[in-house]
Amino acid sequence: MSSEFELLARWSLAVQLGTATLLAAFFVALTRTIRLQEVRLWAAAWVADAGAVALAFLGTVFPAEPVVRLTVIGYVALKTAYVLLLVTGARNHIEPNAAQPVGRWRTVTAVAVWSLMLGLLAPTRWSLQLGVSLMVGTFLTSGAVWVLRRPRGPRSRWLGFALLAEGVLFLQRVPLLLPTLWGGAPLARQTPYASFLDAGADLFMALAILVVIEGSSSQHLEHLNRELLESQDRLRQLVDLDPLTALANRRRLHDEMERVRCAGAAVIFLDIDNFKEINDRFGHIAGDACLLRVAAALRTSFRSDDTLFRLGGDEFLVIAPGLDPEAAGARVTRLRTDLAAAEDGPPPCRISVGIASLAPSGEPEAALREADDRMYLEKRRRKGEERPRGAAHGAAV
Repeated sequence: MSSEFELLARWSLAVQLGTATLLAAFFVALTRTIRLQEVRLWAAAWVADAGAVALAFLGTVFPAEPVVRLTVIGYVALKTAYVLLLVTGARNHIEPNAAQPVGRWRTVTAVAVWSLMLGLLAPTRWSLQLGVSLMVGTFLTSGAVWVLRRPRGPRSRWLGFALLAEGVLFLQRVPLLLPTLWGGAPLARQTPYASFLDAGADLFMALAILVVIEGSSSQHLEHLNRELLESQDRLRQLVDLDPLTALANRRRLHDEMERVRCAGAAVIFLDIDNFKEINDRFGHIAGDACLLRVAAALRTSFRSDDTLFRLGGDEFLVIAPGLDPEAAGARVTRLRTDLAAAEDGPPPCRISVGIASLAPSGEPEAALREADDRMYLEKRRRKGEERPRGAAHGAAV
């Protein structure tokens, strides 16, 4: 009868070993496609569990000293590592950015000391099972309570219930093994099918982890997708912005004119009259400072929903939706006053301005051309001389 019991126990342990090995291989392969920290921790946990079961099986094949003592120490170490990695993975899933409460090497040292103490000092295999069952059950149950109290969505509860189920499975063995501490026999003898229960608990744990991973990977993909869209928006903004002044550039002009076409807008062309003089006399740094000054004055003189452009060189453009020419003229006067303010260093920037009105459903090209013409009329009037109009000034849309 005893040999039949041992044969059944060894067979059920072999089934548990096969289950643990398959789970370890599956989760290790999973880390190649799902690069989440908790997945790596859980894969390491299943590798440790498979190693622990393998050592337990080896101890039944070679029951003599010193092999059995070494397998016991290794079993305790790997089973402890399995529990810690399992719970740490759950914690990392619930709080992805949380710092680990205990350093890695301190954890390794604690596991080694615990394994040596229990493996060397436990007088019988019953007291050894008592220590392992108490440790595993306590850690898993505590982890389950922690997960269930602060779940990361409904899927996390699966993980909490799986931790609780396996924790209870180990804790229920503790009162049965307590009499062995004072030399008595266990209250109930372990059945040869106990490893089947452990294998079933492992499968339930793996299923719960897969449910959680599916939710985590979906959230991770959504997060990556949001970051990608935000990066695309930032890149689009950089492409559509002048790098010096951070105003819109010509690339955005067509879209903006189409946007305001239905409601109408004031179209305001500006050109810096003395930009070449500033560049020649004071250098390009002073020229850049002049461009930045004009850009800053445009921002303070016009509304937040007006679109400001630097078309290139010393040319600027304002598209002001719903603004009539008189109101636009008042804002241009404010702009001139700001630019004419005395400053140390290079002379103030002087501008020529042309204002046109884009009627509702009007032609953007015609409004741009009219504003450009008026700006050059003012420039000629201010300088008292004729200057040919360059083709680049009729900004195409």
